[in-house]
Amino acid sequence: MISNMKKRFLAISGVLLACLVFISINSSVASAEEGNSSRADTKLVHGVYSEYFRREGNNYIPVASQYENKNLDFACSINKEPYPGINPNNGFRVSETAYIKISNTGMYMFSASSSGNAQVYINDMLLQANYPYVSLQAGQIVKVKVVSTFPTSAQSSFGQYVTNVYWRVPSGVIGPAVAIPQELLYTTPDLLGADVVVPDKLVHGVFTEYEKRQGLTTSFIPVASQYEDSTLDFTCQANAQPYPGIDPAAGFQVKKTAYIKLTDTGSYRFTSSGSAVVQIHVNDVIVQPGSPLYFQAGQIIKVKVVAPFYSSGQASTGRYYYDLFWSTPSNPLPYKLIPQELLYTTPDLLGV
Repeated sequence: MISNMKKRFLAISGVLLACLVFISINSSVASAEEGNSSRADTKLVHGVYSEYFRREGNNYIPVASQYENKNLDFACSINKEPYPGINPNNGFRVSETAYIKISNTGMYMFSASSSGNAQVYINDMLLQANYPYVSLQAGQIVKVKVVSTFPTSAQSSFGQYVTNVYWRVPSGVIGPAVAIPQELLYTTPDLLGADVVVPDKLVHGVFTEYEKRQGLTTSFIPVASQYEDSTLDFTCQANAQPYPGIDPAAGFQVKKTAYIKLTDTGSYRFTSSGSAVVQIHVNDVIVQPGSPLYFQAGQIIKVKVVAPFYSSGQASTGRYYYDLFWSTPSNPLPYKLIPQELLYTTPDLLGV
C-alpha cells in the first residue's frame, strides 16, 4: 500500500514539475518576444506610396518602396540622398502614388512643375502636358501617380531637386491651380489605409518647434511642437505650410533640437547656409559660425537651430530652407551635413 502511494506521489510530482517547466518556458519566450519588440503596427490613411530608383546608364533600377506620410510633391537637396544608398548626382527617379475620392463631377486639371522631368498619370493614363484635363464623376476614386526623373545634377533648381503637383477642380469660377492637400490623398483605393510598421521609439531625430510671426514685429507665437524623424536641416516649399495653420508668407520660425554623442576629442565647428540667418546654439550657448569649440570624445552635446523667416521674400528660390554643417577633429574640411544617425532625440540617447 505504502509502495503504491509513493509511486502515485512521484507520478503526480512529475506531472506538476513538467507543467511548471512548460509554463516557465512559455513565459520566458513571451518575455523575450516582448523585449525584442521595438516596432508597432499602425495604419497610414492619408499619404503616398513612394518608389525610389537609381540611374545606371540609361536605366533606372528599383532600390526601395514604402508608404510615406506626405503629399505628392517631392523635394531633396543636392547634397542629400533621396533614399539611403542613392547618390542624387548620378541620377535617380521617384514615383509617388495616391488615391483621391472625387467630390464634384466635371473637368479636372492635373499638372506638375519640376526641376527634372515629371509625368502625371490618372488611372494609369499619362496626361499630356498640352492638355492635362480629365473628366471625373463625383464619388469616383481615382489613382494619381507622379513620376519624377532627375538624370543628372543639372536637373536641380537653386540647390534642390523638386517636383510640385497641382490641380484645378470644377467650380463656377476658374481659379488658379493649387497644391493637392494631403488630407485628400489616400494610400489605398479602399480609403482604409495601408498597414505600416513604425518604431515604438524615435531614437534618431529632432524635436521641432513651429511658431508664427506676430504681425509685422520680430516676435513669434508658438503654434506646435513635436518629435520628428528628420535632421537639423529644414526645407519648405513656398506654396506649402511649414505646419498646418501657418501661412509662410506671413512669417514663421522653426526651432530644431537634437543631441550628439561625440567620437573625437578636439575642435568642432558649426555653420549654415540657406534663405534664413539662423542662430546655432550648442549646450544652450549661441555660437558664431565657424568658431572652434573644444569637446572631449564621449561627450554628449545639445545642438539647437533657430531659423526665422519673416516674409515670402525669403523664398525667392521657391522654398524656405537652411542647411546645418559641421566640421570635426577627424574631418575638419570640407564642412559636412550632420547625418541623422548621429542625432538623438533625448540626452540619454534612448529615444522617445
